[in-house]
Amino acid sequence: MRSRLLFLWAAAADLALDALLGVVWFTVMWTLLSTGIGLIPLFGLGIGLLWVTVVVARGLRFVERRRAEALYGVVIVPPAVRPAPTTFGAWIGRVFVDVFSADFWKGMLHHLATLVLGTAFWAAITFAVDLVGAAVLGRLGSVLSLPILVVLVGAIALAVLIALTVGLGLLDRQLAVVLLGASERARRAQLEQRVDRLQDARQGAVDSADQERRRIERDLHDGVQPRLVSVAMTLGMARARFDSDPEGARALLDEAHQETKESITDLRHIARGIHPAVLADRGLDAALSAVASHCAVPTSVRVDLPERPSPEVEAVLYFAVSEALTNVSKHSRATRCSVDVTRGPSSVRAVVSDDGVGGAEAGRGGGVGLTGLLDRVRAAGGAVTLDSPAGGPTVLTVEVPCAF
Repeated sequence: MRSRLLFLWAAAADLALDALLGVVWFTVMWTLLSTGIGLIPLFGLGIGLLWVTVVVARGLRFVERRRAEALYGVVIVPPAVRPAPTTFGAWIGRVFVDVFSADFWKGMLHHLATLVLGTAFWAAITFAVDLVGAAVLGRLGSVLSLPILVVLVGAIALAVLIALTVGLGLLDRQLAVVLLGASERARRAQLEQRVDRLQDARQGAVDSADQERRRIERDLHDGVQPRLVSVAMTLGMARARFDSDPEGARALLDEAHQETKESITDLRHIARGIHPAVLADRGLDAALSAVASHCAVPTSVRVDLPERPSPEVEAVLYFAVSEALTNVSKHSRATRCSVDVTRGPSSVRAVVSDDGVGGAEAGRGGGVGLTGLLDRVRAAGGAVTLDSPAGGPTVLTVEVPCAF
């Protein structure tokens, strides 16, 4: 019962606004659209006005979606937004595509529908009030006494008005879902794209883990294992000379000791590649400063976060920045580099920039390191943006979702 009353009040409030907003929205949109089309022959001035029309239409659809969601409690999936054009010619083409798109005209139809529904609602209220007024003034002519007639007419008018409000509200809600949201086919396509992205991210995580496993295997096989074999052989020779040549045995022991320390250093480097202790103990600032100190290019580090992110987010950012600095050292030919880690609205953002020669590529066409970086960040639900024109500078932005 309570939900029905809430819907009745929501429908009444929505329909009461529909007449006013419908007139304003529809008038504004038609004025902008007709003026923009009319000015196209006049040195193309109408194209700019059509662009304004598209932007205003997008904003009005957003407002109407939020109004319907707030009043009716529905969830309206917005249509997908096309990527922004990169050239002036593409921008002009995009304006015409948007003006003649189905989403644009569905929005126009919704403005017209709200105008009609709002007008019908206010017309019904006016008619009901006039009917009750006529009964009060005795203009209806009836064998019933005046008080009974007024009560009867008022009850009938109220019942019809409530039924009409509910019916118009249901129609208004359905029109908002159909005309302001993505179509069923578009929603299905968006869902399929999201599934594809999740599958790519999962495969990227598997590939990244496999690359990490092969790296550890290679480092152990090519680095630590030969050193340990050498230590074992040196100790064996020292034991054989222990009685006959104590000085030679001592020299061999010193050599084995040095090899052992170098092996421990190698193991620490490998372990740092898995999860550095300084990251767990002291956080991103200290860990990234340690990485920057080993970079061949002078690098400044600034970490401005209100509190420490989760260990998973810290690990993703650490390895992403580490890989980025490795690429700076190997390929950039830069003279300086900077790392800035800041908080976004619902994420942590790391920006690595250098003044090198540029020309870096992210994705499957780029290097193995950048591909692994991309896979690791996407697996965490993040995004990587690389801006590296030929001649530089290069700016790599890594954004990972995080709730503080």
